[in-house]
Amino acid sequence: MVFLFLFLVVMGIIAILFFSKIRIEIIDFRFTSQTQRHINKDYKIIIKLCALGIVPVFKIDLTKMKLEKMKVKEKIKKIDFTVFEKNISLDKEILQMVKKLNILIKKINLHIDIGTENASFTSIIVPAISTIIAIILRKKVKKFENQIFMINPIYQNQNLVNLSVSGIFEVKISHIINIIYILNRKGVKEYERTSNRRPYDYSYE
Repeated sequence: MVFLFLFLVVMGIIAILFFSKIRIEIIDFRFTSQTQRHINKDYKIIIKLCALGIVPVFKIDLTKMKLEKMKVKEKIKKIDFTVFEKNISLDKEILQMVKKLNILIKKINLHIDIGTENASFTSIIVPAISTIIAIILRKKVKKFENQIFMINPIYQNQNLVNLSVSGIFEVKISHIINIIYILNRKGVKEYERTSNRRPYDYSYE
C-alpha cells in the first residue's frame, strides 16, 4: 500500500513537471556598440518554473552583478566543447529537435537602431532584418496586442547597433526533456559504435 502511494506521488510529480513551463522575463536589457561598456548595469532576468504552466513554484533573479559574482563568462570559457563534438553527432535530427523547442513569446518590447558606414547598405539591411524578425515574431507570438517592435536606420556614416529589449518568454518542460532524451540517446549510440570496435582491429600480425 505504501509502495503504491509513493508510486502515485512520484508519477503525479512527473506529470506536473511534464506539463509545466519555464518562464523567462527580461527587464530593460540594453546593448550599445557606441560605448566601452556595451551592456547596461541595471537589467534583470527572472527565471520561473510554473507548475502546469500557471503556478510559480520556483524563481531565480539574475542581475549583472550576480552574474559577475558567479563568474559566468570565465566558466563558459573553460568548457571543452570538443567533448560534445566527439561524443554527439549534431545531425539533422538533432537540429530539427532544437527547432521544435518552441519558445513562445508572451510579451515583447523590442527597439533596434542600426547604422553602417554606407548609407545605401543601411537602407538595404534594415528592411531585411526587420522582415526576418517580423517572420519570427509572427510564428512565436500568440497575442499581438500591446506588443512593440521597432527597427530604425541610423544614417551617421558609422557602424553602430543599439538594442533595447524587455519581454516574457516561455518554453515547455516536455520539449526540454525530449531534446535531452534525444541528445543522450545519440551520445549512447556514438559510445556503443566506438566500444564495439575489436581490440585487435588496428593490430598487425
